[in-house]
Amino acid sequence: MPELPDLVYLETKLAEYLSGREILAIKVKQPVVLRILLQEGFEKALTRTRFTKIHRHGPFMNFGFENDCELVIHPMLAGRFMYAAQDANTGKGLCFSLYLDNGAALHYLDDKKMGKAYLIPAGRYEQIPRYSQQGVNILSSDFTLECFRKLIAGQRKQVRVFLMDQTRLSAIGNCYADEILFDGRIHPKTFCNQLAPEEVDRLHQSINTVIAWGIAEVERAQQPLEVKVRSHVKVRNKKDMPCPRCQTTIRRAGVLGYDTFFCPACQPAKRTQFIDWS
Repeated sequence: MPELPDLVYLETKLAEYLSGREILAIKVKQPVVLRILLQEGFEKALTRTRFTKIHRHGPFMNFGFENDCELVIHPMLAGRFMYAAQDANTGKGLCFSLYLDNGAALHYLDDKKMGKAYLIPAGRYEQIPRYSQQGVNILSSDFTLECFRKLIAGQRKQVRVFLMDQTRLSAIGNCYADEILFDGRIHPKTFCNQLAPEEVDRLHQSINTVIAWGIAEVERAQQPLEVKVRSHVKVRNKKDMPCPRCQTTIRRAGVLGYDTFFCPACQPAKRTQFIDWS
């Protein structure tokens, strides 16, 4: 799925490509991903209108139009965007295409059809599940150390679960949760209330450092929108490979149904685990 550094890049590039562009025609191939909360249909509402703004809210990408409606897309697990020629070969997973007045098109693809595209009256976000429940934007000035200490205080969740709780932190996904914990030298199954004050402070710093690094690496790669940039990661999906810090073998474990990757030497467990990776 697109994670925060990917979404920051998408926000910038989509604004560059789409601002002021008019939609001339629309083709819907998989209507199952659409949620139309207007009396008009999808095609009727958006044809012959122009993009006025593109912005991100947590994991949601918002497209504003001159006719006072918004298209809000939550890519979820497999959703992705492609900006290409109108007749481009999009491969598998095409859900819909917006054909633009410059000969290009914005294609939305989703192999699993889990993502959702909500067409709403502008600003009516209460109709979108989880949109209004997003926690603090971790890229904003509100995400201070004091704020983070308050958010994590009293939490009994495993720290990786806490990092991915979008009602508290907006928004960290699987990949960067692993990278943040590796940077902070914290085992993913550590309970939040087991963290020493200095570890809490270090975790806050790691969030800032790793997300900034991810944004810079994705920007540097300058890949097409549909390409997921992960060549820079250090532990995510690196099972059985040597730790880049100490050469210990990277391990994979499960945390509430999600795979997590970590170094058992750099990120020692604070409690007995079912498997002793050491």
